[in-house]
Amino acid sequence: MTKRPYLPEITTAFTAHDLLRRRAELQPDRVALNVNGAATMTYGEWDHRSNALARGLLEVGVGRGEVVGLVFDGLDWLDYAVAYLGVLKAGATATHLNSNVGADEIVARMTRVRAVAIVHGATVTPPAGFDGWTATVAALSTSDTSDPGVPVAVTDIADVLFTSGTTGPAKASTSPHGNLTHGRGPEGFYLFGDPEPLLTPMPLGTTASATTLNFSIHTPSTLVICPIDDPERMGQLIEKFRIGSIMITPWLALQLLRARVWERYDLGCVETIANASTALPPAVARRLLEVMPNAVLNMSYAASEAVPASIGHRFDPATPMATGRPVRKTELRIAGPDGGEVPVGELGEIWLRSPAPKRYYLDDPELNERVHADRWTRTGDLGRVTADGLLYFFDRRNTAVEVDGELVSTIEVEAALYEHPAVEEAAVFGAEEADGSRSIAAAVVLADPAAVDELPDLLAGTLTPRQRPTRVYTVDSMPRSANGKVLKHILREQLRVGRPS
Repeated sequence: MTKRPYLPEITTAFTAHDLLRRRAELQPDRVALNVNGAATMTYGEWDHRSNALARGLLEVGVGRGEVVGLVFDGLDWLDYAVAYLGVLKAGATATHLNSNVGADEIVARMTRVRAVAIVHGATVTPPAGFDGWTATVAALSTSDTSDPGVPVAVTDIADVLFTSGTTGPAKASTSPHGNLTHGRGPEGFYLFGDPEPLLTPMPLGTTASATTLNFSIHTPSTLVICPIDDPERMGQLIEKFRIGSIMITPWLALQLLRARVWERYDLGCVETIANASTALPPAVARRLLEVMPNAVLNMSYAASEAVPASIGHRFDPATPMATGRPVRKTELRIAGPDGGEVPVGELGEIWLRSPAPKRYYLDDPELNERVHADRWTRTGDLGRVTADGLLYFFDRRNTAVEVDGELVSTIEVEAALYEHPAVEEAAVFGAEEADGSRSIAAAVVLADPAAVDELPDLLAGTLTPRQRPTRVYTVDSMPRSANGKVLKHILREQLRVGRPS
């Protein structure tokens, strides 16, 4: 794997497995992971089991920097956690896959990253077309649970991460160890008390699951992990374990509200709701806070290429579309086409920068040159900043729609649609009219089909004529990615709408 140059602003000297080792020394019996209220694993067990896996990898000849695929599915989080930290302890690089992407895609990605092996879940059948060797965690683990002691630098590559592919083919990027642990060290472990558990409904074998495991090493809370498509189970777990915090996505929020779980389970224990995915419509945010009356809602924005640079904000009904301000040594720039900052309040591309070791696209110097400049990352997202430094996310550049020479935010139109109580899901995209002009189209899932006739009057009161959809489709469901994001290109094809803007 090609090494990338890193500038000397690196301030962390720890890897994720350094921190797991220290956590296991201090709190060996504390539960790190609770899977769906059943199987659990302590920090001590996680450390020992990943040592045994690392030694198994070394015994079969996996070398430092070689790529190992992790293919897991369902709720097999404990073996996945062991496999991931075991790969890192062996000095190798992990790439994360879910068997739902299909055997052909798994083989294609393994070929792309030049993987030598696949470690997979016990119920997963490895793809027949893969040229390397495959094994389960149980088959590969040794009886020796001592630390293998492989030297790993913070500039070594920990992960090859694939984007979700919601706006095009999935792209691969490399993430150094220091990127995972930037701004984190073992000092805070001494301060941990006994906080309430944190619920994390996340899909396995994705970039999100890798992030979840790294987060679990640093958080003082036990992570309770549950399916992403079972709001009833989420309600049960919140009540049973007195969950204090929930990590959520807009899709999860919609499922919880549609299922009306608060009518059957006590959600009053929730103190923090954290949204770290796509923009959360204000109507959905307000409704969440109504059904979890003791909670605050923390919003977060980040681009995968710029992590750990991020924007954070506590939802405020007075500024419902605000995204937040830079956190954790993040720098923010709203840039024009020449890369210079645009005036306050004007629309431009969101650039982010942090002193952490950077993520770079794998073997694509041309793309890296376009995306990265002077340690800034061009996110491809559009936004504007107010005079007091508050960022407002506008849209992704490739999903915003140009109508009559001006850009329209699909995010803003979707937010307006969600203000109708019958709208359960909404997706907005560009359409082409018969005369070649561009317009706005929308698809909605409605609790009451008759409500479609009420939408024009609602939107007329909140949107400009340019923003209003020229056509609204009612659908039974939306095509979604593993993370719950609407796949608008598939939706457009299903509805046979004209080309995107």
